[in-house]
Amino acid sequence: MNPGQQASSFLQRWGVVLVVFMALGGMLTGLGLYGQKWKKNVWVRQVVISGTDLLEVRELEAYAADLLDMPLERIDTGMIRRRYENHPYIAGASVTKELNGIVRVVISERSPLARLVADGAQAIIDTAGVVIPSRAFPPGTIRLVDASGFSLPREGRKEVSYADHELFGVLRGFLAALDSTEYARLLVRKIVLESENKTYFTVSGTSARFVVGNEGNYKEKLKKFEIFWQKVVSRKGIDSYTSVDLRFRDRVFAREHQ
Repeated sequence: MNPGQQASSFLQRWGVVLVVFMALGGMLTGLGLYGQKWKKNVWVRQVVISGTDLLEVRELEAYAADLLDMPLERIDTGMIRRRYENHPYIAGASVTKELNGIVRVVISERSPLARLVADGAQAIIDTAGVVIPSRAFPPGTIRLVDASGFSLPREGRKEVSYADHELFGVLRGFLAALDSTEYARLLVRKIVLESENKTYFTVSGTSARFVVGNEGNYKEKLKKFEIFWQKVVSRKGIDSYTSVDLRFRDRVFAREHQ
C-alpha cells in the first residue's frame, strides 16, 4: 500500500470514529433532555422518614406535608434539611430526591443522657451536653436518671442550649461509670451536682446522700456503694443513715440518724 492509500485509510478510520462519537454525544444529549423533561413531570408522591427511635414518624411527617404533589425539581433539599435540624431532638438530617417521586429523609436523633430537674421544671441533656426541652418517650425505649444543679432554659424556649462544661463532665463521667455497674444502676435515681467536690446521689426509698464528689474515680466509688448496700444497709435498714461518704480510698464514712 502506497503512502497515499495509507493516509486515505487512516482518515476513513478516524472518520468512522468521529461519526460514532457524534452519534453517542447526540444520544447522551437526547437522554439528558428527555430526563430533564421527564423530571419536570415528576411530582412528589411520598416522603419517607427513617432513623427514628424516640421521635414518632407522624410528628416528623408534618415537617414535609407541604411537599406532596409538588414538582420534584422544585424541592430544595437544603431547606428541608434545615427544617428538620431545627427540631431540638434532631442532631442532623439528610434529604434526597428520587426520580420515582419519593423524598427520603434520614434522621440522626440526639441521645438523651439524663433528665435535668430544677424548681419543678424539667429538661433533657444529651450525650453532647446539649440541653433540650423535656418530652415523653415511647415506653421501654429509655430510662433516665434525674440530675439537678444545672441552670435550665426559660420555660417555652425551643432553642437548644449548652450545659456548664465542668458540671457536664462530672455528670457524664458518673453516668458512664454507673452504666457499667451490676446493681448500682438499678438503684440510683438522682444525682445532685454541687461545687467544692460535694456531688452526691440518692436512691429510691431513702433520703440518704451518697457522696461521690467531683473528682472522678466513680467506678471505684460505686463499687464501694454496692458493697456497703449489700453488707450494711441490708442488715441495718434503708433509713438508718443520713449520708454515706464514698470519696475516700479504702474506707466509707457513714452518718447515722440521731
